[in-house]
Amino acid sequence: MIEQHYTQILDKSRGALTTLVSDPERLKAFTSAHNDAQELDEIALLVVARPEREILDLALVEYQHALYAAAIAQYRQAHVSLRLFLELALCSVLFSAHEIDTHRWLKGKKDSNWASIICNENGVFSKQFIGAFFASMKDNGGQYRTLAATLYRECSEYVHGNRISYDGLDAEISFNSAAFDLWADRADTARLVTKFAFLCRFLSHSSKLQRDKIEALAMGNFGDLPAIQAIFEDGSK
Repeated sequence: MIEQHYTQILDKSRGALTTLVSDPERLKAFTSAHNDAQELDEIALLVVARPEREILDLALVEYQHALYAAAIAQYRQAHVSLRLFLELALCSVLFSAHEIDTHRWLKGKKDSNWASIICNENGVFSKQFIGAFFASMKDNGGQYRTLAATLYRECSEYVHGNRISYDGLDAEISFNSAAFDLWADRADTARLVTKFAFLCRFLSHSSKLQRDKIEALAMGNFGDLPAIQAIFEDGSK
């Protein structure tokens, strides 16, 4: 009886995935979200042998959970994991400037704090933080801070079970194009702000070998920014 119950749930999940795959527009968006996980793996090259790499690795696991949940129409869980991905990834950037916090977090003696991550004075998108590591990018952080703050608030609706997060969803597991579109758009934003934060923190202090490996990522996402263009124009560094 128990096995039959969960087999039925698996069948509904499989049906949701089949519907997603049969929708060319949504399949394209999901494929993009899936493939772009490779770029998230590439930013990890900037923190090789650094203690915050472990935090980033956990964030990347959450992104994979978000992908899986979205694929089988578990849209609430997809948003929950997306928020956790965002918070952990940006937390690793913030803690990289305060290594004691990284080690305390890894020992379970310090929590991540979204208010600190997004703080306008010294958070990861602040002029003070970016200016310390990539001065010519410090004026670009504001728009990404706004994107990150909005995304976190939107995902939090699903975490806290606010009424708006139930719109269009019911107890049945079934593909919902509107719910999927919301998640896919937010996943795009999560990846973008994460890549921006990592480049601002680590790119100008990276080795030439590291920069060569992530040049396509940097130029493909932020190639319109003069500071990003300039760092790759001088291939001697």
